[in-house]
Amino acid sequence: MANEARKDFNAMLHDAKDMPRLQIVTDPKTIEKYGGSRMYFAPPLDYDRAMRRIPFGRLTTVGDIRAHFARASGADFTEPITAGIFVSIAA
Repeated sequence: MANEARKDFNAMLHDAKDMPRLQIVTDPKTIEKYGGSRMYFAPPLDYDRAMRRIPFGRLTTVGDIRAHFARASGADFTEPITAGIFVSIAA
């Protein structure tokens, strides 16, 4: 990310916008790729909390965190683009 020295990552972490939310996807390619039509958007603070619960020395992927959120919310999958952005902000 460019200009990290000027960005307020704490403010970005606490900016939930309109999340959490569940959205129904109608694009057939997306439904086929992710295995369902219910897409969950988790707020950035949830990613921070999930990452803090991972014990030191244990490896967990963003995909594992996304799968956890999808199961917990009753969705088919968690939106991958915001997940990557929010993990970077939380880190």
